[in-house]
Amino acid sequence: MSTPPPGPGRTSHDLPGDRRGPAGRPGSRGQQAHCDARSPAETSTPASWHVDGPTPLAPDANTFDHLLLALDAACVGVWDWDVAGGTLRWDRRTAELHGIGLDAFDGTMEAFLALVHPSDAPNIQARIAMALASGGCILEEYRVMRPDGSHAWLQGRGRTITDTTGQIVRLAGVCADTTELRHEREQAGRAMQHVSDGVAVYDNEGRFVFVNAVASRLLGYDPSELLGKPMWDVYPEIIGSAFEKLYLQARRTQVPGGFEGYYGPLAGYFEVRLFPAPDGMTVYFRNVDDRRRAEAQRAELIRSLSSALDRARKLFDITAALGQALTVPDVTDAVARAARDDLGADVAAIILIGEEGRLCMVGPTTQPKQVNRVLERISGRAATATSDVLRTAHARFDASRAEYLADYPHVGALLEMAGLGRMAHLPMIISGRPIGVILLGWASEQIFDTDERAFLTTLAGHCAHAIERARLYDRQLSVTEALQQAILPRHLPTVAGVDLTARYLPAGRDVDVGGDWYDALALPDDSLMLIVGDVGGHGLRAATVMAELKHAARAYAMLGQSPAAITGQLSASLTASGSEVYATAVVVCLNVTNQMLTWSCAGHPPPLVLDGASPAFLEEVHGPILGAVDNLVYRQDTMALPPGARLLLYSDGLVERRDTSISDRLDFLSAVAAGANTMGLDAACDRLLDEVAGPSGREDDLCLLAADLLDIR
Repeated sequence: MSTPPPGPGRTSHDLPGDRRGPAGRPGSRGQQAHCDARSPAETSTPASWHVDGPTPLAPDANTFDHLLLALDAACVGVWDWDVAGGTLRWDRRTAELHGIGLDAFDGTMEAFLALVHPSDAPNIQARIAMALASGGCILEEYRVMRPDGSHAWLQGRGRTITDTTGQIVRLAGVCADTTELRHEREQAGRAMQHVSDGVAVYDNEGRFVFVNAVASRLLGYDPSELLGKPMWDVYPEIIGSAFEKLYLQARRTQVPGGFEGYYGPLAGYFEVRLFPAPDGMTVYFRNVDDRRRAEAQRAELIRSLSSALDRARKLFDITAALGQALTVPDVTDAVARAARDDLGADVAAIILIGEEGRLCMVGPTTQPKQVNRVLERISGRAATATSDVLRTAHARFDASRAEYLADYPHVGALLEMAGLGRMAHLPMIISGRPIGVILLGWASEQIFDTDERAFLTTLAGHCAHAIERARLYDRQLSVTEALQQAILPRHLPTVAGVDLTARYLPAGRDVDVGGDWYDALALPDDSLMLIVGDVGGHGLRAATVMAELKHAARAYAMLGQSPAAITGQLSASLTASGSEVYATAVVVCLNVTNQMLTWSCAGHPPPLVLDGASPAFLEEVHGPILGAVDNLVYRQDTMALPPGARLLLYSDGLVERRDTSISDRLDFLSAVAAGANTMGLDAACDRLLDEVAGPSGREDDLCLLAADLLDIR
């Protein structure tokens, strides 16, 4: 017989013992339970008692009296049933516990069962029959109906007794009132019903003693289908599982434990906590599928956000690089760097639609030339992904070489030569019209996911606008440069007794063409007019004003006007034009016959004269910039030049630097010019450009016009 669970609806279970099945598992199927109340050292003795005589109790009467006294003091009754004779003997306490006097009990099993609640009597009869059939013990809780109409819970505990032949002749034991204990267990059971976790209580045989409603729902069984059954009978799949190992460990060590894992029979993830006790095990468990799903979704969201932030950073870096690219080759190099550093691509190229629809590939300058040639051959074929993407305006992604060759088998050898495993062809579209394709290639085969495709498509859009801007810049630069080159003299005049040379350097590629210009004109009176001017600003407007001033100055010189008159006329013309730009100029007239030099300066850096090794700036006359003052009369001055003197006219682009004072820069120009005075004029000009102008750091274009007076005497 068994102890009831801590909840309603359960009246009996087998007495816990030390019985083990295969692999040391308690409560294995197919074995009968028996009572074993002895210490572990005595568990090898038989389960039932054996007596040689008819007396089932201890032969020492004095000991027997003390035992009865102790039991009575503990409100425990004693009973003994003679199986063969059918006589059931009670003591006074047992009768009182059943609600009657001892003299009112007739000593029959029928009289006993008549006092038991009708619902519990069949369980008692079944337990007695089981004990008589197999030997062992009985442990049963049952209700008794008292004369006043109330009922009480009693627990009967007993053991079979055999004779010398092994025949069961008696059942003997004790009984006690467990009503209060039962109520406490029922109260605890009701509390357990409100716990959000599943709760299952097992005895030491691994049998279900109690399950709450949550556990019943999670396990998929009604409590009546579980109570009293070993867990291994209900769920044989747990044999050898992590749960069983933890269960046996907790039972052996009496240390709580827990784990989380997937349980196949219930098709879900469960968090399990085990709390062992000497008489069994309490297990709390809950389904954590929703939590794990939420954690997985959160992890995926974090991964997605991290990926999106990473792609946004890459796109920002690429956009910044494209923003600094002024020419189509610059854009291609920026795309190649981004493809290599951010996308892991091995090759890149841009194929543009040129004049008359011809395709033109622009390979990165950082990429080996042989690779660019192979890519050009691949994209230049009639039937390739490039032409199809331009025709459909839809990107094409080939995750493997085989995928690409399925449509374009004729380029297999070229792909092998380029070492490409996967490719992406991205159309660049402006105003709904494809202007070209970005070709990206990887050596390894890889799947293009949705995010990567969207990223590459966005990248192509940014590149399309950068290409369009670069083309516009190239067109504007070409027009401006052509205009400026048309303004600058193609040849300097040849004048006896004078050696002339000139240099012009545009500003950096990231700055529009400026307004610096120079001119040299041989006049009818055998004199030589030299002019260097600078229009403020850059671009087409500056070049236009420069052309106007240059042609006006030449016309005034041909009319025989003096340098001061020319600067005055240029200033008046610029003022009358209403232009908001400013300009500077220095006008020099050199009379070769008498070697007299006359000059006028309007806001321009002063000319430099080198007489032998002694340089000198002509700073005696210096007027304001052109157009600053209405009707201004500029001054001029005249000086005689010795034979062999060198004259340098230049624009401020040669000497001005943002981080250095103009005085220091002029001193530096004077020193370098003095050091190069023994050199030929061309070599001296090259040295000035190398050392004074420098290879980088210039923010403006520059002009240098130099003249050597030859000693022809």
